[in-house]
Amino acid sequence: MPEIILPSPMVGLLAAFEPCFHAPSYRTFQVVLAGWIHCLGRRTVTGVALASGGVGQRHISVFHRFFTRATWSLDALGRVVFRLALAWIPADQPLYILIDDTLARKTGKGIALATMHHDPLLSSARKPFCSFGHVWVVLALWVPLPMGGSRGFALPLLFRLYVGSKRGGTRDAPGRPRRGTRQQAAEKAHAAHPRPTKLALARELLALVATWADERTVYVVVDSAYAARTLLEGRPPNVEVLSRLRPDAALWARPGRRRPGQRGRPRRRGHRLPTPKAMAATRRRWDPLPLTLYGRQVTPLVFGCIALWYGALRDQPVRIVLVRDPSGRRRDEAFFCTDLTVDAAFILTGYARRWTIEVAFHDQKQFLGFEDPQNQTPEAVARTAPMAGIVYDLVLLWYAARVQQGLAAHWLVRPWYRSKTTPSFLDMLTAVRQESWRLYFSDPPLPTPAAQNPAPSWHDALLATA
Repeated sequence: MPEIILPSPMVGLLAAFEPCFHAPSYRTFQVVLAGWIHCLGRRTVTGVALASGGVGQRHISVFHRFFTRATWSLDALGRVVFRLALAWIPADQPLYILIDDTLARKTGKGIALATMHHDPLLSSARKPFCSFGHVWVVLALWVPLPMGGSRGFALPLLFRLYVGSKRGGTRDAPGRPRRGTRQQAAEKAHAAHPRPTKLALARELLALVATWADERTVYVVVDSAYAARTLLEGRPPNVEVLSRLRPDAALWARPGRRRPGQRGRPRRRGHRLPTPKAMAATRRRWDPLPLTLYGRQVTPLVFGCIALWYGALRDQPVRIVLVRDPSGRRRDEAFFCTDLTVDAAFILTGYARRWTIEVAFHDQKQFLGFEDPQNQTPEAVARTAPMAGIVYDLVLLWYAARVQQGLAAHWLVRPWYRSKTTPSFLDMLTAVRQESWRLYFSDPPLPTPAAQNPAPSWHDALLATA
């Protein structure tokens, strides 16, 4: 296998993943990761192999078999990242888990498991839009790395592919040929065993991480689409949910004490309360609360209460916080948390950390080719794109270690960014590449045996991927 063109601290991080692989697969994993970092073009499996310098030294099928047939688990890689990230979170602090889904657009009829999905970026309130591709449900861990200030970073840990409730086209329409027996059998099998929903996949990921956290309290921060009974009820005992509350949510008071001699089963809810929207409309007294949200100093108006959201969580009340913009430019919002001991500041700052997973999605797609792999087998689809998330985690952890040691590289000066004080992910990725290239070009070339068709040099292969 070719030489691993990565800085020694990065190779040390990769050593933590060695128990997840057999020896040949671990060596391939190192080369794939180096190629993923150095690739300047589309990150297909072939492009990554070319950027790694491995083409000509090992057959190209080695890299494809790594994603289709090799014995290794993506969840095991996520657990290693989880352990590495815990070193940056104080032991007395809770863990913030972020769950959301993202669409990876695809083109081509041969892409496995790709279907039509709602595209939130291209859709509007009046006209929805769908795109062909893969939808990934991702679980990330919020980590306060030193180069991010108070905003922190979301490190993706676990990935699940959401295929959809129905595949294989639409029903037979007039003028179209009837489906064959094989497709009919597939549809019957799907009807007997329906595919899991996004909420079910999120619940599966949450149950897995709850076992990793042991006895530490875990706050799951999700958008309102995931704040449903599937995720809220029957969750692990060390898990609390923090999310946005629907403005028309049906709220109820907690049931009163049972009167002596009263017959029948105890009441599970009290009288009906106004919806959050109605509460905000009739509220006259609001309390100002200075906070730092999304890196800015703000002072929203808030007030809170405790109520039962019986439609989503029947066995316990939730703490609700209503927020109003003093300037009146934004509409009133409502948030909730299943932990009744926390205050409004905790809920609002905790929910603001959910934005970091959106930043992670953007950086993985923009700079690491999360949407680039064009796999035509289900096994490769389930493994290839999430590798961009593992690379994203390792680049952040490597750069954080350099900042802690006082060795962080300075980013390229851009005069139009006059107030820039923290590096972007592209600056960190560039620092990894520069450090790798500096080590590679400073070493004397290794002797190579004479061959009729010698393998291309690593930097030549790298430039070929641009």
